[in-house]
Formats: sequence, C-alpha cells, structure tokens
Amino acid sequence: MASVSKFPLVSYQPFRVFFQVLYASAIVLQLPYFAVRAAVPALRPHPEWSAKQTFMTCLVYRLLDLTSRVGIKETINLEPRKEGRRFQIVKPAEPEYYSGILASGDIKPETIGGTWFPDVPKGDAASTTIFLYFHGGAFIQGDGRNATCGLIVKKLLEKGGADAVFSVQYRLSGHGGQNPFPAALQDALSSYLYLLNNLHVPGNQIVLAGDSAGGNLAMALLLYLRNFGAATHVPAPKCAVLLSPWVAPFHYNMTDNPHRHTDFVPTTYPYWGANAYAGGWPNAQSDPYITQLGNPFRTVPIFANAGTAELFYERILKWAEEMSGIEGNVIEVNHEDAGVHDTFLSAEILGFEKSAWEVAAKVGEFVRKC
Repeated sequence: MASVSKFPLVSYQPFRVFFQVLYASAIVLQLPYFAVRAAVPALRPHPEWSAKQTFMTCLVYRLLDLTSRVGIKETINLEPRKEGRRFQIVKPAEPEYYSGILASGDIKPETIGGTWFPDVPKGDAASTTIFLYFHGGAFIQGDGRNATCGLIVKKLLEKGGADAVFSVQYRLSGHGGQNPFPAALQDALSSYLYLLNNLHVPGNQIVLAGDSAGGNLAMALLLYLRNFGAATHVPAPKCAVLLSPWVAPFHYNMTDNPHRHTDFVPTTYPYWGANAYAGGWPNAQSDPYITQLGNPFRTVPIFANAGTAELFYERILKWAEEMSGIEGNVIEVNHEDAGVHDTFLSAEILGFEKSAWEVAAKVGEFVRKC
C-alpha cells in the first residue's frame, strides 16, 4: 500500500505565515523582471505571446507555486451561497450502482452539490443537450460555481453546443488522507445518475466534459460505465469533451519537458494534487481509473483540446494516439496554437481569450456532429 501524503512543514502555523510573507515578498521583487520580459518580444518565452500573456504567465506560475508549497486545499460546502436556487443537492444513488473500484475500501458515496448554468432546466430536460461538467484544479481546488466555472460555462453555452450545464462540486482531496480516490469518481457517478434517474435525461443527450483534472475524472467515469454500466442498465453519454485532460497525474517531473518555460503550472502543483488524490492508492501510476495514459479502451466519441505550449501537450497526444488505436473509437484532437494548459479556465486572466473562444466553437461543431 502506498503511503498517504503528509502536510508539509510550512502548512503549519507559525511557519505558514512566515513562508507566505517571504515568498510573496520575493514575487514583488521579481515584478520588474516579469515586466521587462513582457515588454521585450525577444525575451518572451514564446514568440507568439503578447506582453500580457508573458507577464501574467510568469506571475501566476509563482502564485500557484506558493499555494502548492503550503498545500492547504480549498474548503467547499453545500450552502447555496450566490448561486441560490441554481445550486442543487445531489444525494448518492442506490448502493448497487457503485461496483468494483467504487465499492472498495472505506470511502463511501456522499451527498454533494452542483450548479446549473444558465438556470435550472424547466419542463422537459430530456429535449436539451446537457453538459455534465467536472472542473479542474488538480483534485484539490475548485467548486464548479460561478467564480471558478462561470467563464468556462459561458463559452460552452454560447459556442460549445450546450443548452444547459450542470457543474459538479465533487469532493476535493487533500494531504493527510482527505477525500482520497475514489471519492471524486463516486461523486462523478452520483451526478451522472442524478441526470439520468432524477431528471430523466436520456444518456444520448448528455455530454461529459471537464478541464484538466476534470478531464481525467470524465475519462474515469467513461471507463467505469464501460465496465459496469450494462450490469446496472446505465447508458453511456452522447460524447465527451476534454480540455487539457490530465491523463498522467504522476508524471510530474518536468526537467526534460520542452514546455516547462511556456506554462503557468509549476511542478509542485501536480505533485501536490496527484499525491493528495491517489498517493495512498496501490499502483496509482498504472491504475486505468487514475492514469489514462497507457490504458486505452473503447468508448464514446471524444473531443480533446491541447495547448501546443502546455506541459502536458505530448502526453495528451500520446494518449489520443493510443485511444485512436482502439477499433471503433472516434478521437478528435485540437492543437491550440501557443496555448498554455487549460486556457478555458485561465483565458481571461492570462490573455488567451481569442484562442479559447476558437476552441469553444470547435467544441460546438464536434457536439453537433455526434
């Protein structure tokens, strides 16, 4: 059995506040350097990047590294908050739906929540195309609500072919054995069954979608449905949309990665997320529910977007090649030119709005073809 990830020393007070102040001060001192790199085209990490893209990518990299080194996951709750009635409670389905890997160990399905965009479906939801969305954040950040997914969902509603989106607030993992695998996958199945059994939405009207870790979770759910769906009469969805999917969480050593200087994701972030999520799971690096790279399977049509400047670009392409090698699979890969990891999430912050909206339009074309 692999060991459960532990909190780093700097996550405890008073070390935490001292570390955060020192690191933040170092970032402030680096701001002039970031500005010079942004202002001089020859110094930019990528020749096609703008000044804003360069400056903000450098800044977000440091901020994300600071958060990762402290290692305190976000706190979520089941209160409606600003989302009001659009926030819906999802209770676990009957025990017989959770088989195999979802019925093993001490982790049990729990009540979760989710946010509807643009509003709770009215009348016959079966006549609409509903995206079941799993947010990114390395399994340790995010909640699927307005603040984290509002801009993502706007793209899907306006250009991506979605009539409605249900964005899932699955349990987040954390150091010390907080909600480890398969908690998030149990929640993904609960939300899918909520659409099928509670709202009576046909499977062929549901699009599974997710960015980064959410793309990993969508793939894990597709694999689970392939292995256990028939036994419980759970149909497959219409198709899947994966945005910079995290197909190999434990491949976080970036020393030989050609894109390590053209992305905002520091090594500390995937290291934290992978180990908090599945560090205590045996053979996590090869388990197909955690690591999709190297574990292809037959499934529904998939659209996958990968930024040509992101850390995971080559691994996404290799995964797509493996999946395409399975007879009957339809895997459409979009190469987002000069794009960093998960521009759907970071476009407005980093300055990749134009390419993110172009990707959204291609998602819409794909969904309408399925």
